[in-house]
Amino acid sequence: MTVRGASSFAPAAEARVIVGSAGRDRAAVAALTVVALALRVPNLGRAYWIDEGISVGIASHRVGQIPHLLRLDGSPPLFYLVLHYWIRLFGSSEVATHALPLMASLAAVPLAYWGARDIFDRRAGIAAAALMATNPFLNWYSTETRMYTIVVAVAIVALTLTLRAVRDRRLRPAAGAVVAFAALLYTHDWAIYLVAATGAALVAMAWERGDRRLAFWVGVAGAATVVLWAPWIPSFVAQARTTAAPWAVRPAVGDFFADPATALGGTIGFLIAPLLAAGVWYTRRRRPLGDGRLAGALGAIGLLTAGIGWLGAQIEPSWTVRYLAVIVAPFLLAAGGALASSQTGRRVVVAVCGLLGVWSVIGSVLPNPNAPYAKSNVKAVALAAAPQLAPGDVVVVTQTEQLAVLAHYLPAGLQYVTPTGGVSDPYVVDWRNIVKRLQGANACAAVAPWIDNLPVGAHILEVNPVRKLGAAGSAWSKAVTAQVISVDELLADDPSLVPIGTYAEAVSPQPYSPVVGELFRKTAAGARC
Repeated sequence: MTVRGASSFAPAAEARVIVGSAGRDRAAVAALTVVALALRVPNLGRAYWIDEGISVGIASHRVGQIPHLLRLDGSPPLFYLVLHYWIRLFGSSEVATHALPLMASLAAVPLAYWGARDIFDRRAGIAAAALMATNPFLNWYSTETRMYTIVVAVAIVALTLTLRAVRDRRLRPAAGAVVAFAALLYTHDWAIYLVAATGAALVAMAWERGDRRLAFWVGVAGAATVVLWAPWIPSFVAQARTTAAPWAVRPAVGDFFADPATALGGTIGFLIAPLLAAGVWYTRRRRPLGDGRLAGALGAIGLLTAGIGWLGAQIEPSWTVRYLAVIVAPFLLAAGGALASSQTGRRVVVAVCGLLGVWSVIGSVLPNPNAPYAKSNVKAVALAAAPQLAPGDVVVVTQTEQLAVLAHYLPAGLQYVTPTGGVSDPYVVDWRNIVKRLQGANACAAVAPWIDNLPVGAHILEVNPVRKLGAAGSAWSKAVTAQVISVDELLADDPSLVPIGTYAEAVSPQPYSPVVGELFRKTAAGARC
């Protein structure tokens, strides 16, 4: 009787333990999501900068126009289509559009728990969720109307389903992984590197195991992903030929280490990345078996993704920290899985999350008179100049890519001119061959006619960057700087234009992308050049 009673009691006790653990995990993940919200929501209303103005501008067009407009911009369409319908529902204010990436950044917390728990165990799930909740990359981009937090969230799903399919040899998670990777390819071009790195890691795993069947199915899944992406490939090729990233330069060797560290640890990445790496090394040395291979596979995917991106940027410059959204998921899932298996590793997770949380709180609590304009002061300048402008007045934008964000904040009915000429749709920036176009532009031919055609009494608002743009000595920097100087001299030397106001609002502390405005009134007719 005693044995029978004990036998019947054991499953019930085990069930209660499992239910209790699940309940504690849900509470922990909910608490971590709240922590993430508290760290990210203070900047929900932060003013738009260049890229956000472009996002909102393109997404505000009709759905059928968006794919064509993106040929001028250089991005895949999925984020813009989602943002289009989001704007229709909630509007185009900063708070409204920032809520979209904020939700994706918060979703990354439970998704990280789900992914790491599925790949490793529940302790790894909590560790990965904690790392996602305090990650500075997600904190910063959760209030930017761009696709980067969505890339992180979808990458978690894609990688989790991939490893589940490999482990269980089941079709359903494999199909889900294919769809998720295709969604990433339609969201950001650097997903190409993540797809390639994942495929290479799985082929290497199959080679090591002598598993030809796995290698075959990896090939099938890769082909299926390409088939789903195929409708966009002609646009991608056209973008690669004409838009690319003209502002970028080839990254140095040091960038390969510094920028991924920044994606993982923000401004204290130099401390966080080595701490995570040391913790993983120590833990895996003590516990070399178990799920170490899966953690190693995820780490290899992250490292290889960054490596392919770095090498690709040597051929066609495109390296920047924000594009490293594609490595956040594999690295943090790997760190959660590797560190959670030992007490020392779990202490490292607590230390890292504590440091990042405190650092984020300090950044939010310390007084910053320019916090709403930390990324750009275009809104402040536009609001200050707007009362002086009337329909038909001209806005001369010497930094072409500021067009869309200026058009968002300035009144309707204005005419926009860049160093390459007049603009029919200021909500879209034409990046096609822009360096060559700037190099061949002439202010007298491109800008002066628009001033000549204005009636006496009209106003001209010139908007200039505060500092030189791009890497020193690059073709982009030289072309933009030359045109800023040329247009500035054209307006300053025109005897018919009288300067009546300067707008340098919110330039201190200096935003990431600062501008200054100069307002002129036309006092006489006549040709300038």
